[in-house]
Amino acid sequence: MRDRFLSGMPVAFRIYYSAVVVSGLVLAYLLFPTARPESWLALAWWVVFIIVADLSPITLPGASADITVSSTLDYAAIALFGPVPAAIIEVISTFITQFVFARRPAYKVLFNVSLFLITISAAGAVFVLLGGPEARTLGALLLPLGACGLVYYVVNTGGVSIIVGLSEGLSPWRVWQRTYVWTLVHLAGFVPLGALIVVVYRVVGIPGVILFLLPLLLARYTFKMYTDMREVHIETVRALTSAIDASDPFTRGHSDRVLEYATAIARRLGLPERTVETIQYASLLHDIGKIAIQHDVLLKPGALDEEEWEKMKSHPQTGAKIVADLRFLRGAHQVVLHHHERYDGSGYPDGLSGEQIPLEARIVNVADSFDAMLSNRPYRHALSLAMAVTELRRGSGTQFDPEVARIFIELIEAGDVAIGDREESLAEAAP
Repeated sequence: MRDRFLSGMPVAFRIYYSAVVVSGLVLAYLLFPTARPESWLALAWWVVFIIVADLSPITLPGASADITVSSTLDYAAIALFGPVPAAIIEVISTFITQFVFARRPAYKVLFNVSLFLITISAAGAVFVLLGGPEARTLGALLLPLGACGLVYYVVNTGGVSIIVGLSEGLSPWRVWQRTYVWTLVHLAGFVPLGALIVVVYRVVGIPGVILFLLPLLLARYTFKMYTDMREVHIETVRALTSAIDASDPFTRGHSDRVLEYATAIARRLGLPERTVETIQYASLLHDIGKIAIQHDVLLKPGALDEEEWEKMKSHPQTGAKIVADLRFLRGAHQVVLHHHERYDGSGYPDGLSGEQIPLEARIVNVADSFDAMLSNRPYRHALSLAMAVTELRRGSGTQFDPEVARIFIELIEAGDVAIGDREESLAEAAP
């Protein structure tokens, strides 16, 4: 099964997967025979604690990755028992939770076990290097355990981001930003909690550690609430997008395509993932203001008269007001408001020009205009792909930000964005 699984994956994925697994096996072979814990019973209890903390992993938004709250127990195990016993604890608990209980495929469990071995070995080495084993007070523990936690976090989340990125053809850095960046702040709470567990265990023993399972499970509840909130946000945006489609059937699917184009541009420009997320929300909702425009104006087959055009031009402001009322969408407010501004200042509603227009709005402007060119409208037929690219070039520096337009044309010509079912040649679009 493992051979068939690897044979269907990219070469880079196979190399990385094999390197992690081999490294984990080598570490186990070299280190496990050296384990001399003071109490195997304490290690067994720790396995139980971690299993309890790991039984309900939370799927993180943005990638095929989970999070649990057991890392605090790993920090404490490194400090109390040493890196090698801590690694043994994690191997046993990971195998039980993922293979026995969760029934995950053996190749995934093998990778995760190996990555945990590498993670705890690296984090444990830093803890020892900074004098952690000699620390006997809470204050003395914080520095070595903090460094241990940081290394643990970087190695573990980085390792998962790489494997997810290679398996899905995504940038590992983007996967990490989208999936884990928001969890970094929790490290500041988990490290002191791990230090407290160490101190309490040394004074009270196992019964004292049991008391700390409650705050760990509460932390898991907080993570779950966050991911649920993200899902509610996405569902809300999708519902609003459906309202746009219902008001203008000629643009059905338009917002989804604008999202794809704008996301590709933003990522090629190297924008932070939080900014990309704002652009995605704004792309889906950029035309939400059209729900306030009468159908006889919105679907008019001929040219709009002056009064009708003024009504049509009001939709960015209407949409911006709708978006501004939703707290989680406030970052998209300026994008919705200004996505019809033109680079030369002749757009609406405020006549902004150049870099006065938010970059996010300039990106959505290009994506929106391009998809509009390729779509049938009541007053005209869709342009060909080549003609649409020609229009992008013609409007560069007047309607469009020239850099954004250039990047998007490069993406189209390289085939890095999907343009529906269009297969016509771009040869006639060459300058």
